[in-house]
Amino acid sequence: MRAEINEIATSSIQEGLDFACHLLSNAIAAAGHAEPAKAVQLLDEITNYIQFRYAGEDRLALESLSWLGHMCDARKFRSNQFWSQMKWLGSACALEPDDLARLELPE
Repeated sequence: MRAEINEIATSSIQEGLDFACHLLSNAIAAAGHAEPAKAVQLLDEITNYIQFRYAGEDRLALESLSWLGHMCDARKFRSNQFWSQMKWLGSACALEPDDLARLELPE
């Protein structure tokens, strides 16, 4: 994990959250098109992310992005970069091991 963290180009948690969201945007759109029944859930969660992110609730925004990543199978879309960014964010937010486990970040 340490090598991946050193490769991250973002310098703040807020910038990192926005970049992770950007990396996930194509996966969100593809998941909504592939499974229209999921589109409302995806829209609700991206709305949650935006509200948390701009209210300064970085940890809740991170949780929303993680949920979105799992829901739309981010492994298919820039997965290494997205999940590396998520790991960096977990570290930057100084999440406790239990909180990190809840995000279910891939190894």
